[in-house]
Amino acid sequence: MSEINRREFLGRAAALGGAATLGSWGSTAASDVLAASGRPPLGKEPGKLSILEWSGYEAGGTAAQKSGLWAGTPYTQEFGKNSCVYSYITNDDQSLQKAQTSGPFDIIHPYHEMIPAFVQAGLIQPWDTSLLPSFKNLNPFLAKLGQVNGKQYLVPWDWGFASLLYRTDKVSAADAKGWELAWNEKYKGRVSLWNAPGSSMEVAALKLGFKDMDTMNPSQIQQAKQALIAQKPLNKFYWSSEYSQMQPAFKSGDIWIAYTWQDTYVAMKNAGLKVAYMNPHQGKLSWFGGFVLGSQTKNYFHAHKYAESFINHQACVQMTNLYYYGTADATMKPSEIKDPKLAAQLGIGSPHAVVARGVNLQSPQPSRAQYGLAWQEVLAS
Repeated sequence: MSEINRREFLGRAAALGGAATLGSWGSTAASDVLAASGRPPLGKEPGKLSILEWSGYEAGGTAAQKSGLWAGTPYTQEFGKNSCVYSYITNDDQSLQKAQTSGPFDIIHPYHEMIPAFVQAGLIQPWDTSLLPSFKNLNPFLAKLGQVNGKQYLVPWDWGFASLLYRTDKVSAADAKGWELAWNEKYKGRVSLWNAPGSSMEVAALKLGFKDMDTMNPSQIQQAKQALIAQKPLNKFYWSSEYSQMQPAFKSGDIWIAYTWQDTYVAMKNAGLKVAYMNPHQGKLSWFGGFVLGSQTKNYFHAHKYAESFINHQACVQMTNLYYYGTADATMKPSEIKDPKLAAQLGIGSPHAVVARGVNLQSPQPSRAQYGLAWQEVLAS
């Protein structure tokens, strides 16, 4: 797919006093957009985006993208394969830490539970959704959850589930009913949980029967911490990288049980392993993420074009077929998904799939600092 090159277009529009319009960016005159933003035109921006991202989500066309993701290709076709520089995160808390210590970044890809902390720290600014032609096609439920004080700080894109993946030829089906499987002594040394404070504390909360996993009181936080300390000797290792640590260990047979997302289920099934992705009786986790705009960006218009190159319909469909994750695109049809079973599991067409029955949406944690401290004590135990 190719797009009209707007770098020169915006420069000419400004020179002509805004007589031209923004093409697929809408009917607003270029001069009106520039006047409203008080920003230089796209052609005057530095043009090299600094992006804080998860491995595997790099734009198509860049040397960093090695998994076949097409999203971002319209951007790199227009601005070149070297137009993006990536730094990486391995868990949600790290997204905030690196944004504070390694930035500034033009674009960050966090998950929605982190947005209030990003706003409070002054790290991000609202998007101008009029510059995102595909925004109107996004799930309004997810878009609303991406707002703070009525402003669109998160442009939703990807979503999915988190649960325990297990080897059906190694793990008894009678043992694989809930999150307590990770605490089963029978599988000592064959379990791998994620090295992520918020998610690990949520897993412990669900195992203990605490339904309000993101708003635990101090006593519950301590109980969750003790549960994780008790689980630690059964753990082979806490994984940080899905692709370089957890998946290879699962494929080799070093581990039989792992906290993961649904893409690993597909990868292991394709590798010929007998696996199942658990529907815990306490409910699996769900999450959704997207793009936030750095408060200090000098690439305001470039950043919007980059985000658009990910949230457009073609990019969303291809990502779901590649990674088995859902997207925020509400125009996607089940017939566009190659695996009919996947389309049903993701509830394509259901705007509330992330909060459906048997699903616990990971949400902002008012006591996240306490969760993080408890996790550090687990690691140190």
